[in-house]
Amino acid sequence: MNSQRLLILSCSQRKNTSQEQLPAIERYNGPLFFVLRRFLRECPLKAEWLDVYILSAYYGLIPADFQTEFYDQKMNFSRVVELQPQIKTTFSDILRKNHASICFVLGRTYQKAFEDLKHKIPMPTRSVFTHGVIGKRQTQLKKWLWE
Repeated sequence: MNSQRLLILSCSQRKNTSQEQLPAIERYNGPLFFVLRRFLRECPLKAEWLDVYILSAYYGLIPADFQTEFYDQKMNFSRVVELQPQIKTTFSDILRKNHASICFVLGRTYQKAFEDLKHKIPMPTRSVFTHGVIGKRQTQLKKWLWE
């Protein structure tokens, strides 16, 4: 059985404002990213089995190491529609890896990007969709990462 896991996280409004290009995982500074970076530091062996993708209002669905510049763009429904072809293609490519578990940690608007894609997740992949306010999603993310 494959033990590779996939985390899909929405970008955050809080960002590292450096004008240098930074990997996405370093660009975003919201509370969910603090949890993720702590896990990567504290559990390097488990982290080797984790693929991380970020749904960015500016770039679309990108891997955590994708080089980003500073930007300020909010996600809204029309932007979700614009990004949908890129998200669909990238998500289909990601799913070829047959992850054992996928965790989606997305705000309400970001979730809309995956509504029509949930059916593409192959069996027996376990899917976890976090919900609630940011603190609640943070707790659910932590539980999933350290399980």
